[in-house]
Amino acid sequence: MSGLFLFDSIRSRFRRRSLEKKLRLASGWPIATGEVNHWAVVDADEDAMSTATPYQIEASFHFLVGGEYFGGYFRSIGLVRREAEAMAKGSPNVNIRYDPANPDSVVVLAEDNADNLPFRLFSYSQNS
Repeated sequence: MSGLFLFDSIRSRFRRRSLEKKLRLASGWPIATGEVNHWAVVDADEDAMSTATPYQIEASFHFLVGGEYFGGYFRSIGLVRREAEAMAKGSPNVNIRYDPANPDSVVVLAEDNADNLPFRLFSYSQNS
């Protein structure tokens, strides 16, 4: 049993390190303003959850670059269900960092969205 725990721990560490590298790289990408299309309350990712906060808000969005539509999704930090359901409303703007060579590759940084969303973000990288 301890072998599985060690393997999961190593895998989690590599995943976190890879995400941190992508987020550092993306901090120099251009910013576009997107609009939230859809909200959902979902089970929290293992990196974002605790026993007290087992849910996250997941939001899909779209944005325009060069007259073309692109999209993606982002997630909140871990929350309790009633809190997540109360905040997952409306269609606020979200600031997105996109790779200018491939706008399908997007990152939503928590620090870029501290004032425009009713919840804190779990910084997230998405490559399509």
